Amino acid sequence: MARILITGSTDGFGLETACQLVQQNHTVYLHARNEERAAAALAQCPGAAGVLIADLTSVVETRSLAEQANAIGEFDAVILNAGMLHGPFRETPDTGIPAMVFVNVVAPYILACLLTRPKRLVFISSTLHRQADTSVKDIFWFQRGEQQFQDFPAYCDAKLHVLLLANAVARRFEGTSVTAVHPGWVATKMGGESATDKLEDGVETYVMLAEGDYDQSLTGVYFEPKRKIGEPLSITADENLQEVVVEACRDVTGLTLPA
Repeated sequence: MARILITGSTDGFGLETACQLVQQNHTVYLHARNEERAAAALAQCPGAAGVLIADLTSVVETRSLAEQANAIGEFDAVILNAGMLHGPFRETPDTGIPAMVFVNVVAPYILACLLTRPKRLVFISSTLHRQADTSVKDIFWFQRGEQQFQDFPAYCDAKLHVLLLANAVARRFEGTSVTAVHPGWVATKMGGESATDKLEDGVETYVMLAEGDYDQSLTGVYFEPKRKIGEPLSITADENLQEVVVEACRDVTGLTLPA
């Protein structure tokens, strides 16, 4: 049986995946933004081993999440599921980065830097990375600022940037299967009511990666719903662009991604 951590597991893909993994007798740790959401998640997934609490719009609290996880011990799989889509700029207090961009890109970077390296590390991207600005410039909106911020383009860009980050991590983390996932467009709280895909199809991929039910020599691979390997934009293999994202994250966090 595996020891698994799923960030952002109070609802949607994260919670459903956790529940299925608990039913398969895995040791599953949830993550919530605050005490209230933690209690609600445990009530819906009563077999979970525990719940870690941290607000992933904060450098300090994201570092705390890594510390809490490392105190438990090495994880077989970590799914960096926490994400944001809609909402205003919401400048984060310790970096000035929009909250959406921080949660989708910077928090995964911090956790990749600080977590004891798991056997399997899963980043969450999206097919919407295909609609991103591929210049990989001003990824934290420091130049454009709040007046020019639009949540949907920012989300598309962030999902390209996290895919580039995942590939950069895959190149560095020998012995860890690092993957990225497009879970599908599903009518979760984040996806909205008009979504057309099925939750269970995305969860099927999450569960496969958490359990290691695939060729774990694969790394830097992009998965889609129903356990399928997908084809992301070809520029996601560009090591120079990958390093642009890594360096930007290093500059705002002060953390260096381990080699």
